[in-house]
Amino acid sequence: TMLLEQVSTRPFQISLNELLKSVLQLENEKQVSLGEVMKEDPNVWFYRPMHLDLITYAAQDAMYLPLLHRAMCEKLGDVSGGLVMERSLKYSDYARMNLHLGSPKAAEKRGLRLQGMVATRTENALYLKLNLGAQRQGAVSRSDALSRFHDLKFGDIADCWVSAWNMTGNILFLERLEPGHSIPEPRQDLTGLWKGRKARRPRGPRDG
Repeated sequence: TMLLEQVSTRPFQISLNELLKSVLQLENEKQVSLGEVMKEDPNVWFYRPMHLDLITYAAQDAMYLPLLHRAMCEKLGDVSGGLVMERSLKYSDYARMNLHLGSPKAAEKRGLRLQGMVATRTENALYLKLNLGAQRQGAVSRSDALSRFHDLKFGDIADCWVSAWNMTGNILFLERLEPGHSIPEPRQDLTGLWKGRKARRPRGPRDG
């Protein structure tokens, strides 16, 4: 995001693996196999005990971070590393976002309060990361809803509520939660199904 901002390109957030390939020509060896697993089951990171392949995948990502930090500082001319560190610290807050939800599916509840990190913007919409797995993201598309996010920069975290979602549930349409703003009562969606039922804990491999 910071590199794109320097060249006046619309910022967006790519995966850590893509950043490793573009900056260090390195790649997490578990990326391809686990990428397919995460597509098939977005809840895979919620299961306990965590599968050994997932632990290895996360450990490899962490192992490369010092090298990546040094390379990014050089590209940005940030000799002390302070600017990169300041922006990176926001992601420690991101890691704690929406931990009250037992699974990504639990976010499909109209009026549900959650947080979103501003990731990218197009001509007609704003997109937010939700820390609910790779297959879930937030979107703001109505003009009046977009106006309430105008003060946020990329990487900022906003308090939001869920107004709707698409048929597959991979996009949650969000409104910004503001002081004095009331959340409408849940209503039937266009499919005629009531949303907001309490989601059950995802079943892990050790469950009976």
